[in-house]
Amino acid sequence: MSMYRIGLGFQGIGKPLQGSEVTARGLHGVLYHVLKMGDSSGASWLHHHESPKPYNLVPYYAGQNGILAGIRVSALTERSADLMLHSWEKARQLGYELRLGQQSFYVNEIACIPGTTFEMLSTCPPEPVVGLRFLSPTSFKQGPGHMPLPVPGNVFSWPFRVWNAYAPAKLRIPTDWLDWCRDDVFIIEHDIETAAVTVSRKEPPFTGFVGDVWFEAQSKALLYLSLFQGLANLTAYSGVGHKTTMGMGAVERIDKQRG
Repeated sequence: MSMYRIGLGFQGIGKPLQGSEVTARGLHGVLYHVLKMGDSSGASWLHHHESPKPYNLVPYYAGQNGILAGIRVSALTERSADLMLHSWEKARQLGYELRLGQQSFYVNEIACIPGTTFEMLSTCPPEPVVGLRFLSPTSFKQGPGHMPLPVPGNVFSWPFRVWNAYAPAKLRIPTDWLDWCRDDVFIIEHDIETAAVTVSRKEPPFTGFVGDVWFEAQSKALLYLSLFQGLANLTAYSGVGHKTTMGMGAVERIDKQRG
């Protein structure tokens, strides 16, 4: 079972979509609006799906003025990918006029790229170092507040949950892997900064961190190191941390020759 990357290009009506006027909840809302128009029962299934949901999204901005060019949806299951593609393709073909706040647009481009599988992720070479680039504000729920720092146990807890929710039973990760991560994985280098985005006009900004972080495992346990690499690769599809279905916690792997 493959995961998928679905790119959706937006075209503003009358003028480009100003990113400064777009909210995270607005993006979440327009996604479900399109899903309801395309497949109301499928939209209801996804909306009521228990956490972790089988998708996340991240907005794409272009140019120095922060024009919203579209969104990328990562689908973790065939069903969620089919739902996204069917609904957005219908919106494109029929030329639906969509809205983000006071701005109108239509979807003018759709691309779908098959990605990795849990079988592939489970066979990653057992290397001790992982580099991740956090593309959108990332933070982790902690009691009544949030922790906007890349603590290893927090970073890998979300892909760990996603893996064990969607991987075949024979590939599920041992329950003590997170304890191993908390005890044996350390930050060895980082270049991060604080960033905030608007969730809605009625809520305080969501504050997290963005930038590059390098992690290293001190343990020599080959199975757990292989899973460490597999989970790092999964983050590009699962996201990391809180509000991944609203554009937070978008991640990609990075490679770097450390000197």
